[in-house]
Amino acid sequence: MRRCNTLIKAVVITVCLCVVTVSFTFAKGAAELQKEPFTINMAVMQGPSGFSSIGLNRNDGIIKDGVAVNLSVYPSPAEVIARLTNGEIDVAALPTNVAANLFNKGVPIRVAATVGEGMLMLLGTDYTLQNIEDLAGKTIHIPGAGSTPDQMARLLIQALGFDPETDVLLDYSIAAPAQLVQMLIAKKVEFALLPEPFVSVALTGEHNIRTLVDVQYLWTLLTGSANYPMTVLVVSDKFSSRHPEQLAMLLEAVKDSVQWVIADPEQAGAMIEQAGIMKASLAIGAIPRCNLVFRPVTEGKMALADYLTNLYWFDPQSIGGAIPDESFYLDY
Repeated sequence: MRRCNTLIKAVVITVCLCVVTVSFTFAKGAAELQKEPFTINMAVMQGPSGFSSIGLNRNDGIIKDGVAVNLSVYPSPAEVIARLTNGEIDVAALPTNVAANLFNKGVPIRVAATVGEGMLMLLGTDYTLQNIEDLAGKTIHIPGAGSTPDQMARLLIQALGFDPETDVLLDYSIAAPAQLVQMLIAKKVEFALLPEPFVSVALTGEHNIRTLVDVQYLWTLLTGSANYPMTVLVVSDKFSSRHPEQLAMLLEAVKDSVQWVIADPEQAGAMIEQAGIMKASLAIGAIPRCNLVFRPVTEGKMALADYLTNLYWFDPQSIGGAIPDESFYLDY
């Protein structure tokens, strides 16, 4: 009997030890899981379109309540598009027309907000240009066929009654904006349509270059809209449907980021360079001119629809052959 009791005690002690060990291991594992933040994979491109989101990198990417953003920077839209398509990326900042193209091709994304408005200027060294009509017969250099500057140039030229094929020559031979600025400074080019920060670079110093046409002002005269949504934040359908709370946190963090970048260009510029988006020396001076905004789609839908309708009017294929329907806009 004594041997039986001893055996029972041994079994009980062993079981208790196992329970304690399992409980400790489980508690330790749960604590470690709690330490791991929920990560949102976000992509931006090199250049001003990445400025709005750089504040997300503060605090090592932690934005709130154990939610972190992994912000990746890519040199071109093509690399962002590939990763959006295969599901590697949850959120991305893209040119508005690129977002419309993707949507029309069936890529499951929605627009959540506008994060950048127009920042294009026609610069030149020809001081004889007094009004828009004087552009007839001139050559305007555009950095890249099919780019946003190209689309806006064609749209506005047609709206002003010019034929972009015969009345005004658009030259795409210099695709790099930085190189185009140097050609303008060297007076090897008379007119160039450029975005920031290249406008600021061209206007700095004694180069006798001046702003001839503020494209945003011209857009307002022709359309009645204050500006046009040049860069948008898109979200994958999978992410928005599965993680609405984290998405809300991200959008609030992007809004805060935009305000911080505008308020503190020096600090933002340093982080922009650190992330590989652009040199701080270029970014700091350009930030005030970049028209950075955070406008949720609930407020910016009309401006987006107007912009895409105008792009469709001059070239349907510029946005993928159709004006996106209501499902293009994220309902949140």
